[in-house]
Amino acid sequence: MNKFLYSCSDSIVLSLCKEIEYIKTRSKNINYSLKTCHNKKLLKRLKLELDKLNMSRLKIIKISENMLKFNSHNLSLELLLEITKRSNTFQQI
Repeated sequence: MNKFLYSCSDSIVLSLCKEIEYIKTRSKNINYSLKTCHNKKLLKRLKLELDKLNMSRLKIIKISENMLKFNSHNLSLELLLEITKRSNTFQQI
C-alpha cells in the first residue's frame, strides 16, 4: 500500500512540475507577444490567457502547499513549491 501511495504522489508531483513548466514557457511567450502586438483584440485575448495561466499557477501553489502540510519532509514537494513560486516572474505583464 505505501509503495502505491508514494508512486501516486510522485506521479502527481511530476505532472504538476510539467504543468508549471508549460505555464512558465507559455507566459514568457505571451509576454513577448504583448510587447510586440498592436492589435487590440489580440492584446485582450493574450491578457486573458495570461490571467488564466496565473490562476492555474496559483491553484498549483495551493495544491503543493497542502500536500506539503501532510508530508513535510518530501523533497519533491518542496521542489515543486519552489519551482511554482519562482514561475511568478513570468506572469508579470
